[in-house]
Amino acid sequence: MRVTLVKPPEQARLNFGTFSLGVLASAVTDIASVDILDATYLSVQDTVHAALKLKSDVIGITTMSLHSVEKVSILIQVFRQEGFRGKILVGGHGASMLPLPILQSGADVVVYGEGEETFRELLQIGISEKIQGIYFLKEGTLQKTKPRNLIDIEKLKVPARNLCNEVENGIYLLETSRGCPHSCSFCETSRFFSCTWRGKSPQKVVEEIEGLVNDDAVAIQIADDNFTADPKRVIEICRLLKDKPLPLFFMFSARTDDLLKESTLISNLAESHFLRTTIGVETLVPEIAKSIGKPIGFREHKRAFDKLRKEGIFTVASFIVGLPNETEAMRMRYVEWAVQLSDSAVFLPFQPFPGTPMASEVNDPEEWCAKCAEDLTLQFRRHPVALERLTLAAQESTVKGMLARATLKNWALDNT
Repeated sequence: MRVTLVKPPEQARLNFGTFSLGVLASAVTDIASVDILDATYLSVQDTVHAALKLKSDVIGITTMSLHSVEKVSILIQVFRQEGFRGKILVGGHGASMLPLPILQSGADVVVYGEGEETFRELLQIGISEKIQGIYFLKEGTLQKTKPRNLIDIEKLKVPARNLCNEVENGIYLLETSRGCPHSCSFCETSRFFSCTWRGKSPQKVVEEIEGLVNDDAVAIQIADDNFTADPKRVIEICRLLKDKPLPLFFMFSARTDDLLKESTLISNLAESHFLRTTIGVETLVPEIAKSIGKPIGFREHKRAFDKLRKEGIFTVASFIVGLPNETEAMRMRYVEWAVQLSDSAVFLPFQPFPGTPMASEVNDPEEWCAKCAEDLTLQFRRHPVALERLTLAAQESTVKGMLARATLKNWALDNT
Protein backbone atom coordinates (compact mmCIF):
# COMPACT_ATOMS: atom_id res chain seq x y z
CA MET A 1 0.00 0.00 0.00
CA ARG A 2 1.28 3.45 -0.89
CA VAL A 3 0.40 6.41 1.34
CA THR A 4 1.02 10.13 0.88
CA LEU A 5 0.77 12.38 3.93
CA VAL A 6 0.15 16.01 3.07
CA LYS A 7 0.90 19.21 4.96
CA PRO A 8 -1.63 21.52 3.22
CA PRO A 9 -0.84 24.84 1.54
CA GLU A 10 -0.75 27.28 4.44
CA GLN A 11 2.13 29.20 5.96
CA ALA A 12 3.18 29.52 9.58
CA ARG A 13 6.43 30.55 11.24
CA LEU A 14 7.01 27.03 12.53
CA ASN A 15 6.02 24.15 10.31
CA PHE A 16 4.65 21.80 12.96
CA GLY A 17 2.58 20.00 10.33
CA THR A 18 5.49 18.25 8.64
CA PHE A 19 6.88 17.15 12.00
CA SER A 20 3.53 15.74 13.13
CA LEU A 21 3.30 13.81 9.87
CA GLY A 22 6.75 12.39 10.55
CA VAL A 23 5.45 11.15 13.90
CA LEU A 24 2.41 9.62 12.19
CA ALA A 25 4.47 8.05 9.42
CA SER A 26 6.72 6.26 11.89
CA ALA A 27 3.66 4.36 13.17
CA VAL A 28 2.92 2.76 9.77
CA THR A 29 6.16 2.50 7.79
CA ASP A 30 6.27 -1.25 8.50
CA ILE A 31 2.92 -1.81 6.76
CA ALA A 32 2.94 0.86 4.04
CA SER A 33 5.22 2.79 1.72
CA VAL A 34 4.95 6.40 2.93
CA ASP A 35 5.75 9.75 1.36
CA ILE A 36 5.38 13.14 3.04
CA LEU A 37 4.48 16.12 0.87
CA ASP A 38 5.19 19.51 2.41
CA ALA A 39 2.89 21.81 0.45
CA THR A 40 3.32 24.80 2.75
CA TYR A 41 4.43 27.08 -0.08
CA LEU A 42 2.57 25.42 -2.95
CA SER A 43 -0.74 26.36 -4.53
CA VAL A 44 -3.68 24.02 -4.12
CA GLN A 45 -3.42 22.92 -7.76
CA ASP A 46 0.32 22.26 -7.53
CA THR A 47 -0.21 20.32 -4.29
CA VAL A 48 -2.75 18.03 -5.93
CA HIS A 49 -0.58 17.46 -9.00
CA ALA A 50 2.47 16.68 -6.87
CA ALA A 51 0.52 14.22 -4.74
CA LEU A 52 -1.08 12.48 -7.72
CA LYS A 53 2.34 11.88 -9.27
CA LEU A 54 3.15 9.66 -6.30
CA LYS A 55 0.29 7.32 -7.32
CA SER A 56 -0.84 6.63 -3.77
CA ASP A 57 -3.73 4.47 -2.64
CA VAL A 58 -4.37 6.65 0.42
CA ILE A 59 -3.89 10.35 1.03
CA GLY A 60 -3.71 11.61 4.60
CA ILE A 61 -4.02 15.33 5.34
CA THR A 62 -3.34 17.16 8.59
CA THR A 63 -5.37 20.12 9.81
CA MET A 64 -3.26 21.85 12.44
CA SER A 65 -5.90 24.37 13.51
CA LEU A 66 -9.49 25.45 13.03
CA HIS A 67 -8.18 27.97 10.51
CA SER A 68 -6.98 25.02 8.39
CA VAL A 69 -10.42 23.44 7.93
CA GLU A 70 -11.57 25.63 5.03
CA LYS A 71 -8.26 25.28 3.19
CA VAL A 72 -8.19 21.52 3.63
CA SER A 73 -11.80 21.25 2.47
CA ILE A 74 -10.90 23.09 -0.75
CA LEU A 75 -7.85 20.87 -1.21
CA ILE A 76 -9.98 17.73 -0.89
CA GLN A 77 -12.48 19.03 -3.44
CA VAL A 78 -9.69 19.58 -5.96
CA PHE A 79 -8.30 16.09 -5.33
CA ARG A 80 -11.71 14.67 -6.22
CA GLN A 81 -12.14 16.99 -9.20
CA GLU A 82 -8.77 15.85 -10.54
CA GLY A 83 -9.91 12.24 -10.40
CA PHE A 84 -8.41 10.83 -7.22
CA ARG A 85 -10.56 7.84 -6.26
CA GLY A 86 -8.50 6.48 -3.39
CA LYS A 87 -9.19 7.02 0.29
CA ILE A 88 -8.70 10.46 1.82
CA LEU A 89 -8.15 10.43 5.59
CA VAL A 90 -7.91 13.67 7.58
CA GLY A 91 -6.77 14.27 11.15
CA GLY A 92 -5.40 16.92 13.47
CA HIS A 93 -6.82 19.51 15.82
CA GLY A 94 -8.90 21.38 13.24
CA ALA A 95 -10.54 18.25 11.87
CA SER A 96 -11.26 16.97 15.38
CA MET A 97 -13.14 20.19 16.16
CA LEU A 98 -14.98 20.58 12.86
CA PRO A 99 -15.22 17.29 10.94
CA LEU A 100 -18.45 17.81 8.97
CA PRO A 101 -17.27 20.27 6.27
CA ILE A 102 -14.20 18.11 5.65
CA LEU A 103 -16.30 14.99 5.14
CA GLN A 104 -18.79 16.88 2.98
CA SER A 105 -15.88 18.00 0.78
CA GLY A 106 -15.04 14.40 -0.11
CA ALA A 107 -12.93 12.96 2.70
CA ASP A 108 -13.76 9.39 3.64
CA VAL A 109 -12.82 9.61 7.33
CA VAL A 110 -11.84 12.17 9.93
CA VAL A 111 -9.65 10.86 12.74
CA TYR A 112 -10.27 12.70 16.00
CA GLY A 113 -7.77 12.87 18.83
CA GLU A 114 -4.46 11.05 18.61
CA GLY A 115 -4.00 9.43 15.24
CA GLU A 116 -1.21 6.86 15.35
CA GLU A 117 -3.18 3.74 16.32
CA THR A 118 -6.36 4.82 14.50
CA PHE A 119 -4.48 5.52 11.26
CA ARG A 120 -2.72 2.18 11.47
CA GLU A 121 -6.02 0.31 11.88
CA LEU A 122 -7.59 2.20 8.98
CA LEU A 123 -4.74 1.11 6.72
CA GLN A 124 -4.89 -2.48 7.94
CA ILE A 125 -8.63 -3.21 7.88
CA GLY A 126 -10.21 -0.29 6.04
CA ILE A 127 -12.99 2.01 7.18
CA SER A 128 -15.22 0.35 9.75
CA GLU A 129 -17.65 1.39 12.44
CA LYS A 130 -15.63 -0.84 14.77
CA ILE A 131 -12.61 1.48 14.58
CA GLN A 132 -12.51 3.85 17.51
CA GLY A 133 -11.75 7.55 17.16
CA ILE A 134 -13.25 8.37 13.77
CA TYR A 135 -15.99 10.44 12.14
CA PHE A 136 -17.59 9.40 8.85
CA LEU A 137 -20.79 10.01 6.91
CA LYS A 138 -23.50 7.38 6.67
CA GLU A 139 -26.29 8.27 4.26
CA GLY A 140 -25.28 11.91 4.67
CA THR A 141 -25.43 11.85 8.47
CA LEU A 142 -22.37 12.43 10.63
CA GLN A 143 -21.37 9.33 12.60
CA LYS A 144 -18.88 9.25 15.48
CA THR A 145 -17.36 6.08 16.91
CA LYS A 146 -16.24 5.62 20.51
CA PRO A 147 -13.17 7.59 21.57
CA ARG A 148 -9.89 5.72 21.62
CA ASN A 149 -7.86 5.36 24.79
CA LEU A 150 -4.81 7.60 24.94
CA ILE A 151 -1.68 5.86 23.77
CA ASP A 152 1.47 5.11 25.75
CA ILE A 153 3.76 7.74 24.26
CA GLU A 154 6.80 5.99 25.68
CA LYS A 155 6.22 3.37 22.98
CA LEU A 156 6.13 5.86 20.11
CA LYS A 157 8.82 5.33 17.51
CA VAL A 158 11.28 8.07 16.66
CA PRO A 159 9.68 10.39 14.05
CA ALA A 160 10.42 9.50 10.42
CA ARG A 161 12.48 12.64 9.89
CA ASN A 162 14.04 11.10 6.77
CA LEU A 163 10.67 11.52 5.03
CA CYS A 164 10.39 15.21 5.93
CA ASN A 165 11.93 18.16 4.13
CA GLU A 166 15.01 19.89 5.44
CA VAL A 167 14.51 21.59 8.78
CA GLU A 168 12.85 25.00 8.38
CA ASN A 169 14.67 27.98 9.91
CA GLY A 170 17.31 25.61 11.26
CA ILE A 171 15.01 24.61 14.14
CA TYR A 172 14.46 20.93 14.93
CA LEU A 173 11.22 19.88 16.61
CA LEU A 174 11.02 17.46 19.51
CA GLU A 175 7.95 16.11 21.30
CA THR A 176 8.57 15.05 24.91
CA SER A 177 4.99 15.09 26.23
CA ARG A 178 1.38 15.46 25.18
CA GLY A 179 -1.50 17.38 26.69
CA CYS A 180 -1.81 19.43 29.84
CA PRO A 181 -3.00 18.50 33.35
CA HIS A 182 -4.88 21.78 33.64
CA SER A 183 -8.31 22.36 32.12
CA CYS A 184 -8.60 26.01 31.13
CA SER A 185 -12.06 26.55 29.70
CA PHE A 186 -10.83 28.33 26.54
CA CYS A 187 -8.27 25.65 25.59
CA GLU A 188 -8.98 23.24 22.76
CA THR A 189 -5.69 21.39 23.12
CA SER A 190 -6.49 20.10 26.59
CA ARG A 191 -9.75 18.62 25.24
CA PHE A 192 -7.89 17.03 22.30
CA PHE A 193 -5.90 15.05 24.87
CA SER A 194 -8.83 14.55 27.29
CA CYS A 195 -7.42 17.05 29.83
CA THR A 196 -4.55 14.72 30.67
CA TRP A 197 -0.78 15.02 30.45
CA ARG A 198 1.68 12.24 29.58
CA GLY A 199 5.43 12.64 29.44
CA LYS A 200 8.15 10.47 27.97
CA SER A 201 10.75 9.29 30.46
CA PRO A 202 13.72 11.62 31.01
CA GLN A 203 16.02 8.90 29.66
CA LYS A 204 14.11 8.65 26.38
CA VAL A 205 13.94 12.44 26.02
CA VAL A 206 17.69 12.76 26.47
CA GLU A 207 18.32 9.96 23.96
CA GLU A 208 16.27 11.83 21.36
CA ILE A 209 18.07 15.09 22.13
CA GLU A 210 21.43 13.35 21.71
CA GLY A 211 20.27 12.03 18.35
CA LEU A 212 19.28 15.50 17.15
CA VAL A 213 22.53 17.08 18.35
CA ASN A 214 24.48 14.34 16.57
CA ASP A 215 22.55 15.35 13.45
CA ASP A 216 23.90 18.90 13.96
CA ALA A 217 20.79 20.44 15.53
CA VAL A 218 21.67 23.98 16.56
CA ALA A 219 18.26 24.88 18.01
CA ILE A 220 15.46 22.60 19.22
CA GLN A 221 11.84 23.61 19.63
CA ILE A 222 10.07 21.52 22.27
CA ALA A 223 6.68 20.97 20.63
CA ASP A 224 4.91 20.16 23.92
CA ASP A 225 1.90 22.21 24.96
CA ASN A 226 3.26 22.41 28.50
CA PHE A 227 6.85 21.22 28.82
CA THR A 228 7.12 21.98 32.56
CA ALA A 229 3.87 20.27 33.61
CA ASP A 230 6.01 17.88 35.71
CA PRO A 231 8.83 20.07 37.09
CA LYS A 232 10.69 17.16 38.70
CA ARG A 233 10.79 15.36 35.36
CA VAL A 234 12.28 18.44 33.71
CA ILE A 235 14.90 18.76 36.45
CA GLU A 236 15.85 15.12 35.86
CA ILE A 237 16.10 15.78 32.10
CA CYS A 238 18.43 18.67 32.86
CA ARG A 239 20.51 16.49 35.21
CA LEU A 240 20.91 13.83 32.53
CA LEU A 241 21.94 16.48 29.98
CA LYS A 242 24.89 17.62 32.08
CA ASP A 243 28.24 16.92 30.40
CA LYS A 244 26.47 16.02 27.15
CA PRO A 245 26.67 17.99 23.90
CA LEU A 246 23.80 20.48 23.79
CA PRO A 247 22.18 22.59 21.10
CA LEU A 248 22.78 26.32 21.24
CA PHE A 249 19.34 26.65 22.81
CA PHE A 250 15.95 25.03 23.33
CA MET A 251 12.59 26.78 23.01
CA PHE A 252 9.64 25.63 25.11
CA SER A 253 6.17 26.55 26.37
CA ALA A 254 5.30 26.68 30.07
CA ARG A 255 2.91 27.90 32.74
CA THR A 256 3.89 30.29 35.52
CA ASP A 257 2.55 28.13 38.35
CA ASP A 258 4.44 25.08 37.10
CA LEU A 259 7.67 27.05 36.79
CA LEU A 260 7.45 28.10 40.43
CA LYS A 261 6.71 24.68 41.93
CA GLU A 262 10.39 23.72 42.29
CA SER A 263 12.85 26.36 43.44
CA THR A 264 15.70 25.06 41.25
CA LEU A 265 13.70 24.46 38.07
CA ILE A 266 14.44 27.75 36.30
CA SER A 267 18.16 27.68 37.07
CA ASN A 268 18.34 24.07 35.84
CA LEU A 269 16.58 25.06 32.63
CA ALA A 270 19.05 27.88 32.01
CA GLU A 271 22.09 25.68 32.67
CA SER A 272 20.81 23.15 30.14
CA HIS A 273 20.27 25.78 27.43
CA PHE A 274 16.48 26.04 27.68
CA LEU A 275 16.77 29.72 26.88
CA ARG A 276 13.54 30.83 25.23
CA THR A 277 10.08 30.30 26.66
CA THR A 278 6.53 31.29 25.78
CA ILE A 279 4.21 31.60 28.76
CA GLY A 280 0.44 31.80 28.46
CA VAL A 281 -0.58 34.69 30.70
CA GLU A 282 -3.97 35.07 28.95
CA THR A 283 -5.31 37.77 31.30
CA LEU A 284 -4.27 39.61 34.46
CA VAL A 285 -7.80 40.59 35.44
CA PRO A 286 -8.39 38.43 38.54
CA GLU A 287 -12.11 37.74 38.04
CA ILE A 288 -11.63 36.82 34.37
CA ALA A 289 -8.58 34.67 35.12
CA LYS A 290 -10.63 32.77 37.67
CA SER A 291 -13.57 32.36 35.27
CA ILE A 292 -11.39 30.71 32.60
CA GLY A 293 -9.77 28.32 35.08
CA LYS A 294 -6.35 29.98 35.20
CA PRO A 295 -6.35 32.06 38.42
CA ILE A 296 -2.71 33.18 38.35
CA GLY A 297 -2.18 36.75 39.55
CA PHE A 298 0.21 39.48 38.45
CA ARG A 299 2.58 38.99 41.40
CA GLU A 300 2.98 35.31 40.68
CA HIS A 301 3.63 35.98 36.99
CA LYS A 302 6.09 38.76 37.87
CA ARG A 303 8.03 36.47 40.19
CA ALA A 304 8.39 33.82 37.48
CA PHE A 305 9.29 36.26 34.70
CA ASP A 306 11.85 38.03 36.90
CA LYS A 307 13.51 34.70 37.76
CA LEU A 308 13.59 33.73 34.09
CA ARG A 309 15.13 37.08 33.13
CA LYS A 310 17.73 36.80 35.90
CA GLU A 311 18.82 33.43 34.51
CA GLY A 312 19.15 34.82 30.97
CA ILE A 313 16.06 33.12 29.56
CA PHE A 314 14.28 35.09 26.85
CA THR A 315 10.56 35.38 27.60
CA VAL A 316 7.45 35.81 25.46
CA ALA A 317 4.13 36.49 27.19
CA SER A 318 0.96 35.44 25.39
CA PHE A 319 -2.33 37.25 26.12
CA ILE A 320 -5.90 36.60 24.98
CA VAL A 321 -7.97 39.64 24.01
CA GLY A 322 -11.76 39.68 24.13
CA LEU A 323 -12.52 37.13 26.82
CA PRO A 324 -16.10 37.31 28.18
CA ASN A 325 -16.72 40.22 30.59
CA GLU A 326 -13.55 41.99 29.50
CA THR A 327 -13.97 45.79 29.23
CA GLU A 328 -12.16 48.46 27.27
CA ALA A 329 -10.69 49.81 30.51
CA MET A 330 -9.18 46.39 31.21
CA ARG A 331 -7.69 46.15 27.72
CA MET A 332 -6.05 49.54 28.11
CA ARG A 333 -3.86 48.07 30.86
CA TYR A 334 -2.69 45.00 28.95
CA VAL A 335 0.35 46.54 27.25
CA GLU A 336 1.68 48.10 30.45
CA TRP A 337 1.26 44.79 32.23
CA ALA A 338 3.09 42.99 29.43
CA VAL A 339 5.94 45.51 29.49
CA GLN A 340 6.40 44.94 33.22
CA LEU A 341 6.60 41.20 32.70
CA SER A 342 8.25 40.11 29.51
CA ASP A 343 10.94 40.63 26.87
CA SER A 344 8.36 40.15 24.13
CA ALA A 345 4.59 39.73 23.99
CA VAL A 346 1.88 38.65 21.63
CA PHE A 347 -1.84 39.39 21.90
CA LEU A 348 -4.23 36.87 20.37
CA PRO A 349 -7.97 37.27 19.74
CA PHE A 350 -10.30 35.09 21.80
CA GLN A 351 -11.62 32.19 19.76
CA PRO A 352 -14.55 30.11 21.10
CA PHE A 353 -13.26 26.71 19.98
CA PRO A 354 -15.81 23.93 19.38
CA GLY A 355 -15.78 21.31 22.09
CA THR A 356 -14.65 23.68 24.84
CA PRO A 357 -16.85 25.09 27.63
CA MET A 358 -16.60 28.49 25.93
CA ALA A 359 -17.78 27.29 22.50
CA SER A 360 -20.36 29.32 20.60
CA GLU A 361 -22.18 29.13 17.31
CA VAL A 362 -19.51 31.31 15.70
CA ASN A 363 -16.08 29.67 15.66
CA ASP A 364 -14.00 32.56 14.36
CA PRO A 365 -12.80 35.52 16.44
CA GLU A 366 -14.91 38.63 16.09
CA GLU A 367 -13.48 41.18 13.68
CA TRP A 368 -13.05 43.91 16.30
CA CYS A 369 -11.27 41.44 18.56
CA ALA A 370 -8.76 40.40 15.92
CA LYS A 371 -8.07 44.06 15.13
CA CYS A 372 -7.67 44.91 18.82
CA ALA A 373 -5.20 42.05 19.35
CA GLU A 374 -3.17 43.23 16.38
CA ASP A 375 -3.16 46.81 17.67
CA LEU A 376 -2.07 45.78 21.18
CA THR A 377 0.80 43.69 19.79
CA LEU A 378 1.93 46.70 17.78
CA GLN A 379 1.64 48.97 20.82
CA PHE A 380 3.86 46.64 22.81
CA ARG A 381 6.47 46.62 20.06
CA ARG A 382 6.51 50.41 19.97
CA HIS A 383 6.58 50.87 23.74
CA PRO A 384 9.76 52.76 24.70
CA VAL A 385 10.52 50.56 27.71
CA ALA A 386 10.06 47.34 25.73
CA LEU A 387 12.21 48.67 22.89
CA GLU A 388 14.94 49.91 25.21
CA ARG A 389 15.09 46.64 27.13
CA LEU A 390 15.21 44.59 23.95
CA THR A 391 17.83 46.87 22.38
CA LEU A 392 20.06 46.56 25.45
CA ALA A 393 19.65 42.78 25.43
CA ALA A 394 20.52 42.71 21.72
CA GLN A 395 23.96 44.13 22.53
CA GLU A 396 24.84 41.09 24.65
CA SER A 397 27.07 38.39 23.18
CA THR A 398 24.79 35.71 24.60
CA VAL A 399 22.00 33.51 23.32
CA LYS A 400 19.53 35.97 24.81
CA GLY A 401 21.27 38.73 22.86
CA MET A 402 20.93 36.71 19.67
CA LEU A 403 17.24 36.07 20.36
CA ALA A 404 16.70 39.76 21.09
CA ARG A 405 18.32 40.71 17.78
CA ALA A 406 16.15 38.19 15.92
CA THR A 407 13.04 39.55 17.66
CA LEU A 408 13.86 43.13 16.72
CA LYS A 409 14.41 42.03 13.13
CA ASN A 410 11.07 40.20 13.05
CA TRP A 411 9.29 43.21 14.51
CA ALA A 412 10.78 45.41 11.80
CA LEU A 413 9.77 42.97 9.05
CA ASP A 414 6.23 42.63 10.42
CA ASN A 415 5.84 46.41 10.48
CA THR A 416 6.85 46.90 6.84
